[in-house]
Amino acid sequence: MISKAEPAAGRDPGPKSPAGTIAFVTLGCPKNTVDSEHMLGALVGDGFRTVGSPDGADVAVINTCAFLGSAVRESKAAIAELCELKDRRSLKRVIVTGCLAQRAGGALLEEFPQVDAVLGTGQWGEVASVARRLLERGDDARDPAPVRIDDPGGALEPGSPRALSTPRHIAYLKISEGCDHRCTFCIIPRLRGDQRSKPLEQVVDEARVLAAAGVRELNLIGQDTTGWGTDLAGGLELADLLQALDCVEGITWIRVQYTYPRLWSDRLIETWGRARRVVPYVDMPLQHIAQDQLRAMARAMTERDTRALVKRIRAGIPGVAFRTNFIVGFPGETDEHFQALMRYIEEEPFENVVVFAYEREPETPSYAMTPRVPLNVRRSRRARLLGRQQELSRRRLARRIGDSLTVMVDGPAGRGQWAARAAGSAWEVDGGVVVEGTGLSPGQLATVRVTGAAAYDLFARVERPADPALNLIG
Repeated sequence: MISKAEPAAGRDPGPKSPAGTIAFVTLGCPKNTVDSEHMLGALVGDGFRTVGSPDGADVAVINTCAFLGSAVRESKAAIAELCELKDRRSLKRVIVTGCLAQRAGGALLEEFPQVDAVLGTGQWGEVASVARRLLERGDDARDPAPVRIDDPGGALEPGSPRALSTPRHIAYLKISEGCDHRCTFCIIPRLRGDQRSKPLEQVVDEARVLAAAGVRELNLIGQDTTGWGTDLAGGLELADLLQALDCVEGITWIRVQYTYPRLWSDRLIETWGRARRVVPYVDMPLQHIAQDQLRAMARAMTERDTRALVKRIRAGIPGVAFRTNFIVGFPGETDEHFQALMRYIEEEPFENVVVFAYEREPETPSYAMTPRVPLNVRRSRRARLLGRQQELSRRRLARRIGDSLTVMVDGPAGRGQWAARAAGSAWEVDGGVVVEGTGLSPGQLATVRVTGAAAYDLFARVERPADPALNLIG
């Protein structure tokens, strides 16, 4: 994704002397997007001018993903494209940042000698100074490319400038970085470090700045948002943060993503259910339901615990919509384990389901686990689970025809149509609502009547703009 800098939401560093043009490529998850926005803010504040394409730019920064082998391959393909531009002298400098930089380090320079600098996840703040130094040195300079991969991390510092790349009414708000869990399939702690929470006052201040800039939907993100506060003094937990953010004027919806099952508490459920701005949407990767698989994955949750938690959340958060992830083909997964998972999505329907076919990662404990599930079986199970989920989703949405619901308008979607979402859908990753009507604008709430349904999307016509004085998540 090539991101164009929007007006910064954060401290204005003041004008700097012109430094050149910068193109930014962001891969991976919303956490990476936030890091890119902070790096863009630093670069713009240092005098760089953003351009939409790396072809012809002075510097291209690529913020990479390396969560899975497939993400590594995608990142390397994108780096290769930038290096090709540099070989053609259509691009002067290439800087690689993010998770692949953290994971591979200097080995990237052996594979891509055209790369001019490698900055790990904890060194995002150095991007502006490194970019300036690279442009100041001559093309014939023989200085070795800088490689900075010290402690892993990400953008959490207070007051750092930020250039939003999302639509103006939507913003991600990173509340934490890193993860204390050690799931046997996951490399995230190595790439991002242990749990580090952004202080409550800092999160609230940032939310107020975003609201003042026109943001209406905040998406709280982190590797483990339910872990927020566990490393802070005072015994704070996510429920405290949600209570504070629920009081921020100007925000319509607050959505929490990337929660971890083990850290959900009854107090969190109660706070979530009562909050006026926190939408009834739970993003909680479960990964599996079979007891043997949960144990092998080191999920710290039994099958019984998992089932009970989902039911407690449904009972405590009225109208909740669930988004979850499952992994199929993990070492030791039998046909019986997979059938248990197939039955579970029938018994406990989830609104949004993501399914990964297990990928072996050399740096994880599961890499050496046996028995291994053949690749063709992994892919087949993924297709079967997704196929069944699609059928269930189609039936569920068909039952919504004729319903009236409140949606947030995201933007135009063609002649007389608008892209919108109900509270139970997250931007970019879940299904939406295609609305017919006029006089709408992005960030606005509207009441619509559902007229049709597909596998993941609804179709509707606008009835009236929603009264902002009404329950914001009604």
